[in-house]
Amino acid sequence: MPFYKLKYNSKTLLIVSLSLTLTGIIFILAANYIGSTAIRLAMLALLVFLVLNIKMTYRYISNKEKLNYAIAFCGSILGLIKPELTMMLIGIIILYFALPPYINIIKSKNYSDIVSLIINGTGILFGFYCIINSKAALNTVIIIIGIILTISGCLLLYNTLTSK
Repeated sequence: MPFYKLKYNSKTLLIVSLSLTLTGIIFILAANYIGSTAIRLAMLALLVFLVLNIKMTYRYISNKEKLNYAIAFCGSILGLIKPELTMMLIGIIILYFALPPYINIIKSKNYSDIVSLIINGTGILFGFYCIINSKAALNTVIIIIGIILTISGCLLLYNTLTSK
């Protein structure tokens, strides 16, 4: 949806655009702290939900579900201690989903779906990057989010100032 179709007061749009731009700049400048803090907060929330869910449903769940809860509990504790392990796990999961279709496309020698080749190839590269250098991958993702926020905030600010 283009910015000019928004039906808000220009003062509200000005505040939103400046907030987006400032948030994006903070994400870019403090990527190291924001990434690890965000993962730790997510892991803490996961721990709280796991404990509450286990407490409420322990008598009714199967042994397989109890094992899944135990694995999630251990994973969230590891994520609290070392947030970079979360990015390594994400890299493994990306490789798990991107590598088999890429290999199938190459084996079948059907290169007609260029978009799928590009997406899977990029996924494989990013998955390896997350595994090899997980801390830098976390910072890279936060910086990309910061760039997106900054650009959208600047575009909204420009549109707000020129639409008067």
